[in-house]
Amino acid sequence: MIGVLGSSGYKASWQTGIVDALEDIAQPIRWDLASGGTMPGLAIAAGINKRWRRIMNAGAPGHAALATADGLRWLERLNLDLAGVYDLSAIEAWLESWLAWAGVRTFADLRYRPGERQPPGVAHRVGICVSMWRSDRPYPRQCDAEELATPQFVHRAFRWAFFGRQFPFRKFHQLWVPDTVADHLPWLTDVIDEHSPAWWARISMSQWPACVPTVLQDPETLQLVFLADGGHIDNQPSLFNTGQRPAFPLVNPRLAQSRRQLGIRQHSRDVRRMPFGTVIRLPRTPETACGSLAGARLTWSDRDAMWERGVVQGHEHFGPAIAELLERSQQADHLAVEVPGLHGFQAIAAASRPHTKRTFGTRS
Repeated sequence: MIGVLGSSGYKASWQTGIVDALEDIAQPIRWDLASGGTMPGLAIAAGINKRWRRIMNAGAPGHAALATADGLRWLERLNLDLAGVYDLSAIEAWLESWLAWAGVRTFADLRYRPGERQPPGVAHRVGICVSMWRSDRPYPRQCDAEELATPQFVHRAFRWAFFGRQFPFRKFHQLWVPDTVADHLPWLTDVIDEHSPAWWARISMSQWPACVPTVLQDPETLQLVFLADGGHIDNQPSLFNTGQRPAFPLVNPRLAQSRRQLGIRQHSRDVRRMPFGTVIRLPRTPETACGSLAGARLTWSDRDAMWERGVVQGHEHFGPAIAELLERSQQADHLAVEVPGLHGFQAIAAASRPHTKRTFGTRS
């Protein structure tokens, strides 16, 4: 089956325990990742064993992740409509060092090995979901790499696009790295295997407007391309959620954010949203009852308790849910997929997907 990991915030240690249990019960052959789910997902794909994977997630530098981006003026540090205030480069460096320790430096190291089972048309063991939008018109000039990485320039470019009535949030597209790079960023097609997965993971965790978005420029059209958190598109990400039936069923374990999400109405929405898979929602416990901004205050024992709770919950809940999934009939090639709007960005982005029904007023 295909494992699907979305946002986890600072509960990545719990999520690692969950997927450790999933590995014991099933055989995930592909991981579709977004936002905080990129951390445990890349660790699995890199082959980091359970002991080290637990420590890897327990050691996430939460304090460094919330450092204000360098190069911002005093008014920009406090003004979110200028596109963001935080920089997650510390997360990228930390994740990159762990992946390198496991022998994974580029996407080429994450390709399926000869003889491994893989979904048709999918070359890599993981895909990272990134939200992207491109400016309506060319930027007035060619930008160099240093400019595109400077927070002050990113702010000016964002203002140029946004206040030029280009409304970026109406133009979000789902970009899967490295699977659909050729569709949206063709100039990276031949070099994407040389890219660091940690770089794209950092982008997929950079939630606009809280974080400075990453900016690229199309060398042919000079249009600017803004990249941000994949959760803007879907916190239950999958390369196959366009309605095309995947070759293997999808399993998406998630932490229920409230008691209401464990009810029959939520279950019905999840079935409509992922008709060719299953969403397994697990209840919050004292170990996982912490907010996203608590990362810097979590101790090693706190994170270890999260991991242990994830392992226990996974073994308690996965067996029946996966058995039910495998009993479902698989007849149609395409199915309508309903994408509840977690917020306006996702509802707008969902409207452009084939075989997808957009709904308002529902929360996942």
